[in-house]
Amino acid sequence: MKVLGVIPARFASTRFPGKLLKEIKGKTVIRRTFESASRSSLIDRLVVATDDRRILKEVESFGCEAFLTPGELNSGTERIAYLLKEYGFKDFDFIVNIQGDEPFISGELIDDCIRALSEDPSAAISTAGRIGIKHTELKNPNVVKVLVDKCGYAIYFTRQDIPFIRDKDFCFDVHPALVHLGLYVYRREFLENYDNMEDSILEKMEKLEQLRALENCYRIKVVKTDKDSLGIDTVEDLLLAEKMLESYEF
Repeated sequence: MKVLGVIPARFASTRFPGKLLKEIKGKTVIRRTFESASRSSLIDRLVVATDDRRILKEVESFGCEAFLTPGELNSGTERIAYLLKEYGFKDFDFIVNIQGDEPFISGELIDDCIRALSEDPSAAISTAGRIGIKHTELKNPNVVKVLVDKCGYAIYFTRQDIPFIRDKDFCFDVHPALVHLGLYVYRREFLENYDNMEDSILEKMEKLEQLRALENCYRIKVVKTDKDSLGIDTVEDLLLAEKMLESYEF
């Protein structure tokens, strides 16, 4: 089993342009994401796929391989599919997508997701969801929620508060929604077929790339975790990341 790790790194983020080059206590967001992902013991090669020479220059400055990809690609999955098509990487069985704005992503969790996919031939993708969603996260559209069936497969991903509770006195021990974390592992064959998939109306409505896979009948295995992470989507997230760094255990 050979595993390629790819960090898609787009400069012109809609919510926070240039965020990957912002610093968290002296290191850029993209560098901290790379260093966290490097703690995976199962990734054989880790690269960055970017649309911007400023990010390319920064990534090469700390010794990571970087590849230029077109700016018009709409998602990290599209960027990685393009990378495989144009640059090869023919000898890898699994490809890990570590979103560039996840400076606290756990190397152990990456490995758990790789194992989950390698052990489940019925799944095309694996990802991770954090147990214990907070009320503020349910109401925050920047926090993606995922519902999972009893076999551990994703039912749906959404930015909306989910599920709707009709009876307000309904009681439960643990909220069924998980916080979706910025991590995917794909089978190579899935990415090779990505360009042939039908467009997804759900993907376009929610702006969530993983919905294209669900709508095209691919199974997504979800690894449950209690490990927290933080995607950098706003200036406030950047400030929170600085506070987290003081006590964070990788």
